[in-house]
This record gives sequence, structure tokens and C-alpha cells, in this order.
Amino acid sequence: MAQTASDRQRVHEFLTGRGWRADERTADDPAWEFPGSFGGARCNAVADATPVPLQAYFSYGDDGAAVFCVVPAGNLHGSGCAEHDTAEQVVALDGFGELLDDLEPRAAAHDLRALIECRYFGPC
Repeated sequence: MAQTASDRQRVHEFLTGRGWRADERTADDPAWEFPGSFGGARCNAVADATPVPLQAYFSYGDDGAAVFCVVPAGNLHGSGCAEHDTAEQVVALDGFGELLDDLEPRAAAHDLRALIECRYFGPC
């Protein structure tokens, strides 16, 4: 999929219209975060340890082509249980709203303490 400026703008307008916010740390490759993750609770981020919020971003596939990715809220991939996993999903730009209809409520319902306990004290 070739990524164009209009693709970026269309995705930006769609996500911010749903309440997402742009991640200002990613100027070259746009990224967004769902602030309703964990019921809106915030915690101090610790690299490779803190649960991640629902997020979406443009990236590049193995073949170097531009792709659009969504990462569910939860524990880093491979840590904790399958319910709290954050396996990256490469999605088409058309129709990924249905995926968000499922992921946004799940992200909002996640409890930070439960995620941390799942990661460090064993899968649920």
C-alpha cells in the first residue's frame, strides 16, 4: 500500500474524530494513541514494562511497503496471557473502524493493576 499525504490526513481526521490524540513524538511517521485506554488512568511509563495503550501508526512491512498498524492495549507482546497480549495487527485503511469498535471498549475496560499483575505474577 502506498502511503500518501491524503492517507495520513484521512486517518488523522478519522482517529481524532473518535477522540484519539496524535503522538507528538513521531513527526516522521504519524502515530496516534487512544486516551481512553485503562479507563483514562495514567501511570509512569517504564520502558518494556508498562502496559501500552491502544495505538495506531504507519510503519513499513518486511518488503519495505508502507502499512498501517493497530496495537491493542495491554501487555507487551509475549508477556502475560493471550487476553492481555498486544500483537500488532496490519490493517487496511478502508474499514478499520470496525476493528476499533471492538478494541476501544476493551482498551477502556482494561485495569492497569490487573495487567501488571498478569505480566509479573503469571498469566491470568
